[in-house]
Amino acid sequence: MARYVSRPEYTEAVTFEELVEYGKQHGANIVNGMPWSFDYKGQPVTHENNACYLVPGERGELMRFTPQHMLMNDEEGHLFTCGLDIFNQTYEKVKNE
Repeated sequence: MARYVSRPEYTEAVTFEELVEYGKQHGANIVNGMPWSFDYKGQPVTHENNACYLVPGERGELMRFTPQHMLMNDEEGHLFTCGLDIFNQTYEKVKNE
């Protein structure tokens, strides 16, 4: 029996609050203090309500992004959401970047 270790995997991710600030700083329409719709990493982000944005998934389906998620993007530029609990168990922030 052989033993294996997983390879390091790097990803970019933002919190809900960071995405809200990104939208505000990058020309989104602001409605009641929240950015309404804007592009992030070349993908459209749409405000559903003050606690949820809709982002397109790899196959075109819309994913809900809430404060309980991290919004991640892979090397091919696809966006996906990950629950904070799973994200925190799987990833740690790269220091000194």
